[in-house]
Amino acid sequence: MKRDFAELTGKTFDLIVVGGGIIGTGIARDASMRGLKTLLLEKEDFAYGTTSRSTRLIHGGLRYLQHFEFSLVRQDMREREILLKIASHLVHPLPFLIPLVKPTDRIVMSMGTLVYDILSFDKSLPGRKHYSRDETLKIEPTLEVEGLRGSYLYYDCQVPFPERLCVETAISAAENGAIVLNHARVTVILKDGNTVKGAKFQDTLSGKEYQVSSRMVVNAAGHWMDSICGMMYGQPKDMVRRTKGVHLVTPKISNNAMMFYARSDGRVWFITPWQGYSIIGTTDTDYRKDLEAICAEKEDVSYLMQEVQHSFPHLKTEDIFYAYAGLRSLPYTGDERPSNVSRAHKLIDHQRTDGIEGFISVLGGKITGYRGIAEEVTNTICKKLGVKAVCKTAKTPLPGAPAVTKKQIEDSARETGMPIETVAHLADFYGSRFSRVLEMVKTDTRGKQPLCPHSKDILAQIWYAVSEESSLSVSDFMLRRSSSGLMQCRGTDAVETVANEMGRLLGWNPQEQKTQIAGYLNVADQMQCYKVNSCPSK
Repeated sequence: MKRDFAELTGKTFDLIVVGGGIIGTGIARDASMRGLKTLLLEKEDFAYGTTSRSTRLIHGGLRYLQHFEFSLVRQDMREREILLKIASHLVHPLPFLIPLVKPTDRIVMSMGTLVYDILSFDKSLPGRKHYSRDETLKIEPTLEVEGLRGSYLYYDCQVPFPERLCVETAISAAENGAIVLNHARVTVILKDGNTVKGAKFQDTLSGKEYQVSSRMVVNAAGHWMDSICGMMYGQPKDMVRRTKGVHLVTPKISNNAMMFYARSDGRVWFITPWQGYSIIGTTDTDYRKDLEAICAEKEDVSYLMQEVQHSFPHLKTEDIFYAYAGLRSLPYTGDERPSNVSRAHKLIDHQRTDGIEGFISVLGGKITGYRGIAEEVTNTICKKLGVKAVCKTAKTPLPGAPAVTKKQIEDSARETGMPIETVAHLADFYGSRFSRVLEMVKTDTRGKQPLCPHSKDILAQIWYAVSEESSLSVSDFMLRRSSSGLMQCRGTDAVETVANEMGRLLGWNPQEQKTQIAGYLNVADQMQCYKVNSCPSK
């Protein structure tokens, strides 16, 4: 993951991937594993956009059954099983409880969970189970749903850190020969007539500009997709419908993940246990504002709090630690209700639609299905380039797999003299690669130093992130190379330590350190903007 721009000199790539979210890194991984010379360009950081702002679930989507999207559910069920195998350190089974209130709920949920089980016929997870009202309240004693009749339990999965899933996918791409660059903003798509020839991009850290040649370009820029297409067509192309999803992070209020139907509009929303907290969400509203300043607003928080208080009335707005918001990039469908728009992805071959050769866009899709989407895209690329190579990503573990055993954690804690809770946290976050962080601790015991009283992150993680994982800003580290920025203090207690250490490693002067701290604190402010009527400026 070294940002060595000298490697670009004189090279013609088979493929340039624009966008370093989960789908873009997935394409880069698949393409590089098939032998394609691949360059990935991300204008901010890996997982910067939608990937890091999701509900943190790997799921088939029980709610999609009501729209008869059986094929989508089945595809994601298959991908869920694959991720449980290739990313067992990051993806974990998660039980969901659905409270039954209406007289018809038991029939509807019985049929829905039965179909869900049938569609996941090859699953390794347990099947559904019905609980009476009393049994439900034993499981969730603080639940106060009026008219509760019982519940259904079913299983999906959680990815506590989708940021990590994305970063490891990028690492795997790099280990297979791809060049993956964060903080590299595409400025021009190069063409010769109607044929794509490469791209120009800017290193946003140095300001230097580069030009690279390529046989194909894939637009996987998520909600920035239209602007990349605009480089091709000379003006923005309205292909994306953006809807905003807001989540609240609060003290833990339930033992299990729970699925509810909103009383105000019938939408599905969730409460999920996460790192000792609860994540509550999500909303689904059209978004037409600044793509660089997405945040939760007062009405978003009010909607979620109104719904959650029907079931957990003891939770108050002042209990919220922070809120975060992301955008879904959906196929443009006009005036259809946002929550009814299909989450199925769409692959656009611009040669077929507009006669532009060598340019493909991928739109939509869930984190759950990212590997399969990447396979489909790479199949199309290989066909166009005349490359015969099979996909290997379904059977090749990600770099941190497999999950670390309890004995490995205990042995490592004893060898390093570190608290077992800290070592367990590192194992959960890095999987088998936690040993690389511990090697740094053994070399310099300063690495044991905790970064913040609210997280279990340590100083050595900064060393590792900078040297091995292209962490180049305080925000990169706080939000996407560690858990520090995701805890209840939003990392404000750790930011100066992180900036000082990153500054030492990256050669920042005092002014740059101050700029980095201010930049991160602005991000943290956006995560608390529910206290005002509008978002702070970026």
